[in-house]
Amino acid sequence: MQERRYLVLSALASDRPGLVATVTDFIAARGGNVEDSRMVVLGAEFGILLLVSGEEATLARITHDAEELRRTAGLDLLVKRTRSPEEHRRAAVVPCLVTAESLDREGIVKAVSEALGRLGLNIVSLQTTSYSAPFTGSNLFHLEARIDVPRGMTITQVRAAMDEVARQEHLDIEVRSLVG
Repeated sequence: MQERRYLVLSALASDRPGLVATVTDFIAARGGNVEDSRMVVLGAEFGILLLVSGEEATLARITHDAEELRRTAGLDLLVKRTRSPEEHRRAAVVPCLVTAESLDREGIVKAVSEALGRLGLNIVSLQTTSYSAPFTGSNLFHLEARIDVPRGMTITQVRAAMDEVARQEHLDIEVRSLVG
């Protein structure tokens, strides 16, 4: 049995029904497997981000035929080889979740991500949402970031850094371990 290989496929197109089916059919028809995915409508655009696995020949077919998918589906498309998730995240880490809430305004993602970067922490995923508050209709903001905290660092250190960001940026921030 051949070793599993990986690639990331990123696609962007005007939102319309059938995009997910088109892209996943393209991958399956060439023997690829969708290991992980994120898909979202932003404005009037639909974004797709997939981790695809398969044998070397499978990924070569997907990469070779990507232009066909780009042309027939009207996608902006990027295909890039990558390492396995296990190989990339070998280091001993404690997965944590950082959540932040505030009135919506510019600079919140920048402030939180810069503070995490100064600590040398890897952001594994980050999602933000703006929404209207019940009753008042004020624009509110919610951020969720999954981070990897190396075993040499304590969650208390991360919380202290996030508390400083909360004070400076007028945010409610919580940091919690995702382990047991």
